Amino acid sequence: MVGVDGNSASPKRVFVVEDNQLILDGVVEYFQLHDYEVHPFDRGQPVLEALATTPPDAVILDVMLPDISGFVVARRIREQSDVPILFLTARDSESSRVMGFELGADDYIVKPFSTKELLLRTEAVMRRAATGGDVVRTRGTWHRGAQQLDLDTTLRKASLNETEIHLTNAEWEILSYLAFRPDQAISRERILGECLGYLHSGSGRTVDTHIANIRMHLGDSGWISTVRGYGYRFTPEADRSAPS
Repeated sequence: MVGVDGNSASPKRVFVVEDNQLILDGVVEYFQLHDYEVHPFDRGQPVLEALATTPPDAVILDVMLPDISGFVVARRIREQSDVPILFLTARDSESSRVMGFELGADDYIVKPFSTKELLLRTEAVMRRAATGGDVVRTRGTWHRGAQQLDLDTTLRKASLNETEIHLTNAEWEILSYLAFRPDQAISRERILGECLGYLHSGSGRTVDTHIANIRMHLGDSGWISTVRGYGYRFTPEADRSAPS
């Protein structure tokens, strides 16, 4: 591959974990055509073994695997790495989506799917992980009731009442995007495009799930309000908020 500066660049390495051979072959072939180094797996345990010796830039992970659940694989990956994880699964229930994001997934893609869309969404999560988003301010502090929220975009660190809260990449992007735009109504489509890097029919539910997880981290004390039929608004106490 050739980098933007004209110099040779190492190909991005992606783990694809899928026990359906036809799906696995199709994804591997498509990513290789776009100059990715692809490591295919049809079980979960070998992924954990390979993670330490051949760290990937992203992991595409099926939930239903023959040896161990993809959810278990994701949890174990998160214990040692912040690599972007995209779940690829036939499970379309809200509870499965919530579980996936709670385990630290950056995206959740339901079968059947387009390999082109999968590639674009994989590139989006890798780009977010690499760049840290487009927020210009580096630090901010907001208050609501007895709570204080601090964000440091340089360190990608969020703290509530001086205790660090651990967010996935997607949760961080959404929270920081909303927080530095207090009291603005932000549409789900804008959150998808600006924070998650893609637009896809029906994926507004993905935003809703991320917001639910963020609210859980913040104690669901009203930091983020729902704008019915539109999107969300970050609502600190205006007279005490102090982004910098």
